[in-house]
Amino acid sequence: MMDEEIIMDESTIRMNLKNERLAHGLTQKVIAEKIGISIPAYQKLERGRTNILNPNFIKCADILGITLAELVNGFVPVRNADRLFTEVQQEYGEKLRIQESGYRSELKERNREIERLESVIKDKEDTIATQKLLIAQLMGKSRN
Repeated sequence: MMDEEIIMDESTIRMNLKNERLAHGLTQKVIAEKIGISIPAYQKLERGRTNILNPNFIKCADILGITLAELVNGFVPVRNADRLFTEVQQEYGEKLRIQESGYRSELKERNREIERLESVIKDKEDTIATQKLLIAQLMGKSRN
């Protein structure tokens, strides 16, 4: 199972740092200056020659406008999950109401069709009963 698992290691975090820096269009020099370290010291952060627990990673995250968790994970965690859940719930609730309305309309139409067919059947039964009476009367007259 180990092959299928995603393993978070220091190289992944360092790659995330580099990717975020590049995504923000910043050079190593700019980040180094903002942190207050030399360019070679910053390069050590991205190349893995500095301990991952280095407080400069936190400073890098701040400069990049992301959290340390985002830098470590390489993605932005879902924020406002409750709000997103509520929006999804409302959206699907509306879709369900529309679908339910369609089903109710279809059900009413089918009930009307059932009533119509029941009326047709009643008419046919009345016609059959009348014809049976006529046949019985005719049969009775023909015996006389």
